[in-house]
Amino acid sequence: MSIMYGAVFVQHLLLSLVPWLVGLAVGGGLGYGCALVARALFSNRPALRRPLMLLPWRTVAVTLPLLSPLIPVLLGLGRLAGAAIVGLFVFLFAFPLAVVTLLEHRYPSPLAVRLIAQARTLGTASVAVAAVMTRVAGSGGAGALILEGIQLLDYYAVFMGFSVVALLALMVDLLLGGLQLRFSLSARGAQPLQSAVV
Repeated sequence: MSIMYGAVFVQHLLLSLVPWLVGLAVGGGLGYGCALVARALFSNRPALRRPLMLLPWRTVAVTLPLLSPLIPVLLGLGRLAGAAIVGLFVFLFAFPLAVVTLLEHRYPSPLAVRLIAQARTLGTASVAVAAVMTRVAGSGGAGALILEGIQLLDYYAVFMGFSVVALLALMVDLLLGGLQLRFSLSARGAQPLQSAVV
């Protein structure tokens, strides 16, 4: 029993930490490069900083992992598919978070803007988590449609379920992004050197 437990522990370690390191290295590296490009762009055109906070990177980061059940269709069942799913998830968060962290260091935002940005991330994530948990709990919704479509190889159903999640996440993302932009503009007079890029 303890040998089996040890084997499961090692297997889970390899399926979680190795893809985490790869996703973090690739996503963080690309994020660092994009942050350098953005800094150069903002040096020449500082007016772009605030409007770019409306970019819906959170929607992309939380909805693309919903397509991860299609990875075994492409790679087959096994450790490689499992590692690819974890690596994709880590990459999709590491890339934009690296950009945001580096730009936030260079152009710090007011506290209210940072809090709204965190609420925005959690709001879009909750839409995706609801889709995943409905598949597990059997409580319906877009997640059930995605799961049923994958099981029946009905890619139209997968697309429809994914579209519902992506649209709802995008609505939350842009609504809170507008609020974030509003707070950023109202704080402009009090803190002229600060800018929000999150």
